[in-house]
Amino acid sequence: MNPFRSRPLFFTGLIIYGLLLTAALLYFRFPAKKFKTFCQTQVEQLLPDTRCSISKIRYKFPFAMEIIDIDLSSNQENEQNLLTVDRAIIRPKVTAPKSQFQVELAACDGKHDFSLLLKQKKKEARFENIHLTNLDLAKIPFLRQTFGREITGLLSGSGTYRTSWNDDLVEGKGKGKISMVDGSFKLLLPILSLQKIDLKKFNADLVFQKEKLQFNKGRFQGRELTGNFSGGLALRSPIEQSKFSFKGTLEPLPPLLKKNRYAKNLLIQMKKRHNRSTLPFLLQGSVKRPSFKFDS
Repeated sequence: MNPFRSRPLFFTGLIIYGLLLTAALLYFRFPAKKFKTFCQTQVEQLLPDTRCSISKIRYKFPFAMEIIDIDLSSNQENEQNLLTVDRAIIRPKVTAPKSQFQVELAACDGKHDFSLLLKQKKKEARFENIHLTNLDLAKIPFLRQTFGREITGLLSGSGTYRTSWNDDLVEGKGKGKISMVDGSFKLLLPILSLQKIDLKKFNADLVFQKEKLQFNKGRFQGRELTGNFSGGLALRSPIEQSKFSFKGTLEPLPPLLKKNRYAKNLLIQMKKRHNRSTLPFLLQGSVKRPSFKFDS
């Protein structure tokens, strides 16, 4: 079905709107510097404790803005780099150009998009239909600097997020699903003689509320281990002080059992005592000081 035929006045209006906006911007000269400052301020309000730097903003025909090189960093003394967005395209909704937007991002070698509903007077923002596609975790310096180890993988996901702010108080809640392929992360302490875990795939459900990130139905499949888990991360500032607790089970695979007699003996014991072929575990502590143990 041709959408123009079904709604000719609407689409004709869009074309006229785009032409008029283009003409107005060309006539009055698009105030890129002022708008760039405005955007930087808005981002810093939505993401407290951050500093935003934008390289360039330009108008994109017929009714969109293109933003080049957005750098987010912490506003602490060390100004730690958090994330770099190569390009963002923002399209305001014609019926609500000041409050509703469609956003497309190119960041960390992936393509991402979401809808944004902004209520400035109520100091609320709602992110709907969030889609992350193949975000390369190795391209996020913040992860490596925070966890003190190399973390790789291609992350995808979907979900929603709502946030409100009042003076220094910021609250948010959201939910979604994430998945990752071709990932790996180094371990601070060896687990079953492994110095790092290589992941073929990983997936979990997420719920965020009251500064706590809850992981449900977590499942991962690696080259030497598979497992499932659930638990939560209570966010603190700085993030290295965040507390977490996860529990689940690990299943060593034949490649690991062949070279690790300890893992093989553990499985034999679990089979005799509890008639199971998986190893229960408990992971808890803080991001800076995690602890791991096999549970009964």
